[in-house]
Amino acid sequence: MGIITLSKQNRLFWLGRYSERVYTTVQYMLDLYDKLIENDKIDYAGFCQKLGIPCDYKDSSDFIRRYLFDTETPGSIASGVDAMLGNGMVLRESITTPTLAYLQMAYNALQLAAKSDAPMVELQWVLDDIMAFRGSFDDAIDIESMRNITKAGGSVEKVSLTLRLNWRTERLQKEIQKLVNRLYKTDLPINDSALDIITRKAIEGEDIDKHILLQSVEELFRV
Repeated sequence: MGIITLSKQNRLFWLGRYSERVYTTVQYMLDLYDKLIENDKIDYAGFCQKLGIPCDYKDSSDFIRRYLFDTETPGSIASGVDAMLGNGMVLRESITTPTLAYLQMAYNALQLAAKSDAPMVELQWVLDDIMAFRGSFDDAIDIESMRNITKAGGSVEKVSLTLRLNWRTERLQKEIQKLVNRLYKTDLPINDSALDIITRKAIEGEDIDKHILLQSVEELFRV
């Protein structure tokens, strides 16, 4: 088994984070698109505050368009797709070219969505391509610790977004348990105090303040 360098660990971890960030936020935005179509107000300022990103949008339509498709907008989905694909390209030899192709397909689907007046179908393609990437990634990577570094990154992002957005919280306990299970299958350096808090939530079901839990999740891995 080859040695996983610190640089590769970092790339694998953030590949998991970025791919999950794109996946979850596209799902969230599809829900918001339905509200926009029904002329419901979108609290985009609250959304930006929860994610800790700048809010310089003119209105709901401007938010939807730029947050989805503008790579120059900090924290946008488009910038996340760029980062996801960039990490994948650097890791091409490890994850294989066919697996990387699914990230390229997700990028292409977002580009098509940006040109559409009703981009829901193309955005669903982004989700489908990321799911296909995950399946191909599992098949292509023989080293279990490598697979679990990326999966651990995805779990961190999933839990973080669930806590930040207060969205689909019925899955939170299960996602935290997944995170704890995966971290023991990696060689990533761990913050012990953060792990203690997360373990109390995952194993003992302790009621922990959301902000403390979020901070612990974000600080769990030293990468």
